[in-house]
Amino acid sequence: MAFLEVKGAKLHYETVGQGPVLIVIPGANGTGNIFGGIAKYLQDRYTVVMFDRRGYGDTVMTEDLPAEATDYNSRYRLSTDANDVIALADKFSPDEPVFIMGSSSGSIVAAEAFTKAPDRFAKVAIHECPTSTVVDQKEARAKNIDAVESALSGDFNGAREKFAAAMNIQPLDAKMMGMSEDSPKPDEKRLAGMMYWFKYEVLQYTGQEIDWDVFKNNRDKVLLFNGTDSVGSTPQTVNKAISEMLNVPITIIPGGHLGYAQKPEGFAETLAAALDQR
Repeated sequence: MAFLEVKGAKLHYETVGQGPVLIVIPGANGTGNIFGGIAKYLQDRYTVVMFDRRGYGDTVMTEDLPAEATDYNSRYRLSTDANDVIALADKFSPDEPVFIMGSSSGSIVAAEAFTKAPDRFAKVAIHECPTSTVVDQKEARAKNIDAVESALSGDFNGAREKFAAAMNIQPLDAKMMGMSEDSPKPDEKRLAGMMYWFKYEVLQYTGQEIDWDVFKNNRDKVLLFNGTDSVGSTPQTVNKAISEMLNVPITIIPGGHLGYAQKPEGFAETLAAALDQR
């Protein structure tokens, strides 16, 4: 296994391919291996960097989380995730800007990294962003709080049902995410990851304000993606609002909210075509 030592953690990562560096940032799954399918189709054009975010997979935490990380308004974990992306960029491409693609809550990490260091990135791809600070802020926040508090009180089934409803998750994604009515209870390891996500991430990431002025000043670097199979979902509504705010078009990409895992070849080809317009 390969690791990058950063403050407070040893980041587990894997690289595939050759060419310009593309860092892919996972959402609630937290582990980079979920991008293995698209990496196979991108490896002849890009050096694809996949990594496990802090708290997930094989990444090792070398410092305890501060108490503030449980605060619903804390920016601590989002900021450290963004710093980790920048550290990976510095490791794999110290002299040239890199490409980043974040999906779901990973897109919020991508956005935070981009606002911190826009010159480090050639392009930033936002796939179905679930931030609650763009559309219907109060209602979206209240629904997310309800789901999180159900999870923290031990009602996991209630939490996932409430979250699925808040995100208006479409059938293809609900089944794959384990959030459909007939989904079995996740195994112990997956359950631990999902509970970590509910406790430290759902509210702490979706509730943060993003400095969209940085995006407006770097419009030529911004890509927005919505899936063919997640039409009507809340993240698609959010991305449409971001598109209007930034005056950046949305590119339709194969699959749903987890399109990179559902339809990896089509997802990879569409992503590469957009990145190649440079």
